[in-house]
Amino acid sequence: MLEKFGKFLLKLRRIICLFLLTTVLGTQAASATDIGEFRLQLKTFYFNRDKEEDNPDSEALAQTMKLGYQSPYWRELARLNLDFFGSLKLIGDRGKGGTGLLRDDADGSQNSYAKFGEANLEFRLPNEGQFKVGRMQLSQPLKYDDTSRALPATSQAADISLNLAGTVVYGLATDRGSPKADDGFGRYRDNTGDEFVVYIAGAKHTFANGLFVEASAGHANDVMNRAYLNARLPWKIDDDASLLLDAYQYFGWNDGAGALTNVGPDYDSSLSSLTLQFRNGNAKLALGAQKVSGDAHQISWDGGVQDDGTYKNWLSVTRLDFDRGGERSWQARFDYDFKDILDGLRVMARYTSGDNIDRNDGREGSEWERDLVVGYSPPFIENLSFAWINAYVKSTETFDSEENRLILNYSLTF
Repeated sequence: MLEKFGKFLLKLRRIICLFLLTTVLGTQAASATDIGEFRLQLKTFYFNRDKEEDNPDSEALAQTMKLGYQSPYWRELARLNLDFFGSLKLIGDRGKGGTGLLRDDADGSQNSYAKFGEANLEFRLPNEGQFKVGRMQLSQPLKYDDTSRALPATSQAADISLNLAGTVVYGLATDRGSPKADDGFGRYRDNTGDEFVVYIAGAKHTFANGLFVEASAGHANDVMNRAYLNARLPWKIDDDASLLLDAYQYFGWNDGAGALTNVGPDYDSSLSSLTLQFRNGNAKLALGAQKVSGDAHQISWDGGVQDDGTYKNWLSVTRLDFDRGGERSWQARFDYDFKDILDGLRVMARYTSGDNIDRNDGREGSEWERDLVVGYSPPFIENLSFAWINAYVKSTETFDSEENRLILNYSLTF
């Protein structure tokens, strides 16, 4: 049933795009009073990952932009969304790629790139619903396009949501994606070269006491099935203090032959995490734990070739996800807002450690990551922000590294 509904969304996408793209553009061209809204988002991003164990470092400096356009609604029914992505190389030596800021070419060089990252039609539906078709950034739990670099990954999809008596139900079908730092959209393919489509459906609801719950399921024929659960409950202690309990559960298992290198016919994995956060005034302290049962959990539907996805949970951090087979991990995190001293200054420090990792040599693997994030948004300059991210990783499963990211953001709307 999930696959049939997804195929219907894909067929509907093609029909509506052909009919309404010209109509919406023609209507806006004829309008002299409202031509829509343009947005310019600029980001200067420096990335330096210093790798140990004779691995080549990754380093780049890029000036990126998102130039967006959103048309007015045509007859209060449909509008056009466009986002042009561009990343200009300022620094990027050959052999130092893998930064996610620039396009990595086969000869080891890093280069600028540009593309239409988003180009879709958005339709209003009853019950505060919407239907989008085209290329877009998806943020559903089982198809969460990565936003960790200067420009996000995006997907080609048909995406629908409705609000039914306070419960939001949604569904999507996606047949291709574009990773960050890639200038094209490629189809999802398995190891045999066969193309496949990912179908996802879910629902979420917030109760009167603040409890939020969400559940979703996804299917890719002859590749993989996935499921997701989240429950989040806040408690208000007083005006200055509160608690938040946040629980996540991911499941993944093969479909048919499970025709991917990392998803075979015996693939079976679950990832469970629980975090408790205490807020007092301007400070927050969070403690979390996570466990992977079975195989290493696979967040990507096609092994990370075109589907550049990430998690929504707390223990997916700057570099690691702590999702290896059998891994048990815990996290301590501290956030502080210095608004009473210097408005706009925020700091976050986080330590995450994992062990009990299953290894082919019979030994137990382990890893840890320490992160520090300093952000500043000057209150006297609208839409301007600075950030410094520092991360240090030690692991038996990958190379050790220390990295720094320096980010300057500025946006304009006109």
